Amino acid sequence: MTLRSLHITQFYTRMLEELLSNIFVNQWAVFGIVTLLLLALAETGCRFGLTFQRRNPDTAAGHSGSVQGSVLGLLGLLLGFSFAMAVGRYDARRALVVDEANSIGTTWLRADFLPATHQREVKELLKRYTRIKLEDSKTETTREATTRSQVEIAKIHQALWSHAEASAAEKPSPVTVSFISTLNETIDLDASRKAALRNHVPAAVWLLLLVVSGCGAWASGYGSGTGGLRSAFNQWVFPLLIGVVITLISDIDRPHQGLIGVSQQPMQDLLDSMQP
Repeated sequence: MTLRSLHITQFYTRMLEELLSNIFVNQWAVFGIVTLLLLALAETGCRFGLTFQRRNPDTAAGHSGSVQGSVLGLLGLLLGFSFAMAVGRYDARRALVVDEANSIGTTWLRADFLPATHQREVKELLKRYTRIKLEDSKTETTREATTRSQVEIAKIHQALWSHAEASAAEKPSPVTVSFISTLNETIDLDASRKAALRNHVPAAVWLLLLVVSGCGAWASGYGSGTGGLRSAFNQWVFPLLIGVVITLISDIDRPHQGLIGVSQQPMQDLLDSMQP
């Protein structure tokens, strides 16, 4: 692949990611858009099927059965694959919450062994840091608010590291080294959580899933039409079920923007334990 082709591919990938981010900003919007699209395709397929059935009544049923079976089999495979990807990312985010809470808690405890001039300030910074992380995770924030909180977190990291350097200079000991080690782990876990929140199901997978879902809805309606009857299941229930499943996958994949969120109870428990 040439450099120009690579740039073009990356450009269209970013455009697709941006489009999906705008669609998935609200799960009810995802459900409405996807379901209406699938219902429209099912109705279109039914009309095509009725037309084909009137022209070829003898071959219509067998023809539609093979097409519908193939498309729905592929759709089931893609839905299972996409659901597994979303759940894997969800589990990773949930595990990182526990790891970060444990790391902050250990840093909080080891701050008691720092020189007295640094203990109070370090603990106040850790408490403030935990509160900011908890508030950001509990509420859906705008991009500007997220940027402000990230700047605030970076300042706290810098302040904590300055205290660690000063403590190591004033009182070099294995205990101080252990504090620096846990503080470094806390900073690393913050980066890991940010990366996990940005790690979504790839846009190409979503595009393929939507295309195959549309083909499945069309084939379902087409099968109903070639049978000579309008089926409520093929034209209404099936597209609705597929819309619900796709909405659920997108909800799990983007925990900040949907009904299914990553539990922040470990961080809340940590913050409660920091209170006097």
